[in-house]
Amino acid sequence: MSLRRFDGWEPAERTRVVAWDEQGRPSEWVTRREPEWDARERAWMLALDWYESSLCRKCGQPLAECTDPNNDPDNPAAERAYVAEPPTECFSCKVLVKAEEKWHKESPDTSGFVIHTVALVDKPPRRMPARRG
Repeated sequence: MSLRRFDGWEPAERTRVVAWDEQGRPSEWVTRREPEWDARERAWMLALDWYESSLCRKCGQPLAECTDPNNDPDNPAAERAYVAEPPTECFSCKVLVKAEEKWHKESPDTSGFVIHTVALVDKPPRRMPARRG
């Protein structure tokens, strides 16, 4: 789907009669539809392809930077270096890992090809303990 179609654009159609029968009624016509992929849309897709091909498939950083020896953390002459940032705990992943571990214990012969999903839901309200006294 092109970007302009995604934005709600619909192609225009134009029909032209090219032949009539003996009574003067249209008997043949040609319909032309505006192409979805015009030069601008193709340029956008080519630019996106060029950009994505310039990124490392593993870390997503620009290849020109992440393969530059001047950014190598093991190069003592390097002017810059990549450093690992502190991890961020993803609570969705946390629930997925726990579900996978539980499933693996309960059904080890099916655990390799089971897809787990998560959903964010509201927790039920906490009940206050009953007071004694």
